[in-house]
Amino acid sequence: MSPSPKTLYEVLGLAPSATADQIKAAYRRAARTSHPDRGGSAETFHVIAEAYEVLSNPQQKAAYDLSLGRGGARSGSPAAPPSASRTGYARAGSASAEENLGSTPRFVPDFSPGSPPVLPLALAGQQIHGTPRRPGFFARLGSTAAARYDGENLTINLLQRTLLPDYPAGRLVNGLHVPDRSPRGGNLEVGHVLLGGYRMAVLESQVASPGNYNWDGRHLRYRGREVNIGRLPDAVRTLQDRFPECNVSGWVVLHSPNGNPFEPVIDYPPSLSRSAPATVHVVNAGTLQRELRRFFNDGPQPQMVQLQVLGGLLDAVAQ
Repeated sequence: MSPSPKTLYEVLGLAPSATADQIKAAYRRAARTSHPDRGGSAETFHVIAEAYEVLSNPQQKAAYDLSLGRGGARSGSPAAPPSASRTGYARAGSASAEENLGSTPRFVPDFSPGSPPVLPLALAGQQIHGTPRRPGFFARLGSTAAARYDGENLTINLLQRTLLPDYPAGRLVNGLHVPDRSPRGGNLEVGHVLLGGYRMAVLESQVASPGNYNWDGRHLRYRGREVNIGRLPDAVRTLQDRFPECNVSGWVVLHSPNGNPFEPVIDYPPSLSRSAPATVHVVNAGTLQRELRRFFNDGPQPQMVQLQVLGGLLDAVAQ
């Protein structure tokens, strides 16, 4: 008889009554000893990172505690618990976030012989459109432009490998040039928009230095210094205004230069909600996959491709 899988608390060597500070301290101790750069295994490090991501998020922690038969959730429904871990460790039980994403795409409006199509079928059936905007020579000399361009390519490759094959209705549009409808005016350079059903994820990407980052919902900091996230909040507001039928949320994606999907680590204050719509989240590559799957799976009719919305996004692709 095989032993019962460890709980996430046991992964970090904690009691279920551990405080937020104790969870953070335990994660950092475990991460130091299990990191592949220090002789640990990548699988163990990923399990530890996943445990921390759940237990450091108050909503996910409440859902996980409920699945273990502990404690009551606060008023309101907690965020959906994460899907089962592939590593065999006990996670909060829920239906897989793939249950609605794998359906055959349904185009709206459909391709009727009696009316001209909104988009050609070949274009509508394509999952990836556009490419990152390559910065000029002098711009690439600056670390920000180079980190953004390299990060955008990493995000495209990540989604092409891990999400889009499982989500036939997902449409990724890259390199958009969108007029800003806020009082600031001007134009917004948007790295990526992922469209599915009635939901739209606006993504900005960069390659980030190793270490821990802090995100409080408005400001991203690294070693006490604020990190520029561009005009992503303006892009989310502008696209929400332009496509009111969609639920629009934004993500800043930080990629590790060594390719580890669970680095860098993002720390969040306990009061921050990471599931509210039309807000900006900061994630590493590993967390992005999970959050996007949940975001689209939880939306209405995720298997639908809105051709008019897709057409509007394609019109904004930078030439």
